[in-house]
Amino acid sequence: MQKLQFRTIKMTSGKTAMLKAIPLALALSFGNSAYADAEAPKAAQTAAVDASQSILERYGITDELLKLGLSSLTYGDQLVEHVKRSIEVDGENHESEVFLVQSTDNRGNIDLRIKYDQDKLDEEEDVIAKIEAITKVEYRLKGYIDSYDKSSLKVNEISPNHVEISFNYSKYGLPQDIAYFRFMHVTLTLIDGKPSTMEISNHGKSFEYDDYRVTDYVQNITFDTLLNGKTVVKEKTIQAKGNKGKKPMNYMVKLKPVAFYDDMLGVQVMDQELLSTVSDPRIREEKVDLDRLFPILGDLVRQQGIDVPLPFGFSVAYRNQDMDVGFSDFNIMGLNLNEFFDPESSIGTVNAESYSLRADINILPFWNVFGYIGKVNVDAVVDAQYTGKMKDVFEDKLGVVGGKLACAAVASQGVDVCSPGEVNVPLHLEYDLVGVGTTLSVGYKEFFASVTASYSQTRLEGNDQWGDGILTIQPMLGYQFLDYRAQVFIGAEYQGIKPSMEGNLGYIDALGREFTYDVGVELNKWAYLVGFNKQIGKHLNFTALYNKGETRSALTLNLGYRF
Repeated sequence: MQKLQFRTIKMTSGKTAMLKAIPLALALSFGNSAYADAEAPKAAQTAAVDASQSILERYGITDELLKLGLSSLTYGDQLVEHVKRSIEVDGENHESEVFLVQSTDNRGNIDLRIKYDQDKLDEEEDVIAKIEAITKVEYRLKGYIDSYDKSSLKVNEISPNHVEISFNYSKYGLPQDIAYFRFMHVTLTLIDGKPSTMEISNHGKSFEYDDYRVTDYVQNITFDTLLNGKTVVKEKTIQAKGNKGKKPMNYMVKLKPVAFYDDMLGVQVMDQELLSTVSDPRIREEKVDLDRLFPILGDLVRQQGIDVPLPFGFSVAYRNQDMDVGFSDFNIMGLNLNEFFDPESSIGTVNAESYSLRADINILPFWNVFGYIGKVNVDAVVDAQYTGKMKDVFEDKLGVVGGKLACAAVASQGVDVCSPGEVNVPLHLEYDLVGVGTTLSVGYKEFFASVTASYSQTRLEGNDQWGDGILTIQPMLGYQFLDYRAQVFIGAEYQGIKPSMEGNLGYIDALGREFTYDVGVELNKWAYLVGFNKQIGKHLNFTALYNKGETRSALTLNLGYRF
């Protein structure tokens, strides 16, 4: 093998007082898809892990070799690689080729550049963006060597000189955006005790990748052995078949090492001609941003076999809630009206619809914070039980005869205030909504638990004053179906509703004073909760929640996008 020193590229990397505050009882984390994303640690037990390690050690299979199967970005600190890519969609073929130049500093920070000749890029496709996306996947995969299923490890000794070692990748532990690899089956071939080839295939299980539906996937790697016994990749090809929409698709990538640095042997040049091409000063380059700040400690957690959701998210939510509001006290503008309206016999029937937009971020793998804004439309009917006590008031002031005459006079105007009855008041109110919250979550295998707390406020449209806040807490337990990227969960929902609602609607011209209220309400603070979440592709997820309690029921639908 030819040895040549070359200079590595070094880079750095309104309307009725008593219902003013009702929407606060409805602001139950509107816009909050309160579910825990899939978190599941390694499934293999300690005995299986020890057994698999023993088998691999017996045949001289190192961690470095397994890493090469996941990512070619593991040769060493410095690497130049040639990538030739072709994709055929509905008979139309597109071809491009680029170089990848990896450089690692003394602190382990990786700088990765795409170098290319513009004439060798397909003009109808953003090839650089595609290659960058693929490269990011390779970079992330290289940290998941332990994500294979130890219990699936098998050895087939075809002959004394020919051994095949196979295993499957685990359905645990892979991040959502590269979880398609959990379908893969690996066969490693040893000839004369040395790694010869590795095949990685999807074993007939189709999956979504980017905007393609892949039905057949196979990755073939051929190995070479250096003079010092180190195994390196000689060539890697990836072939895939499937569909883009309804159109047939064929995809092929060929990756070939051009040069790399070995600690013992120095610079190893695999293809001098390609090295000369990439060294041409006319070659253009683009930097690939590999590392992400959030979630903090994300890579460390993933390497322990725990799935971590993508850090940023936006979601839209719709909630429809029915609620029966009981009353315990009516105090309007400083006057206690319980003598005239029986609170215990009065009830408010409320339907509220909300539409909200939420943004969130995973600060830590288990800690999410979010904020949301929205609108709440309330349609309510208040059935207040009138006691007819005005008859006593008239009689106290005017005597028995005068009181009866007063009652008759008022009744002649169409209003009977001296007889008990039911007063029916329909209402339509519209509110603005704001809120913040946080979610903490943990997981074990297919099981997970989470607790979400949020604080919401509402404001009647046309009013500058925000109402009292409501604290909502949602503890949940769930189970996830790993192969389907779906979760189901049960739990409860707590609303910290005050036993009284106080407020000021502002100055009312017809009254000549401010309209204040202090209404006692009776609402059960707890409700049961059930729901499910389904991940759609790498970025979308759909969540449905149903709440049922003594005084309320609600359905929440949420569509979110993570990136």
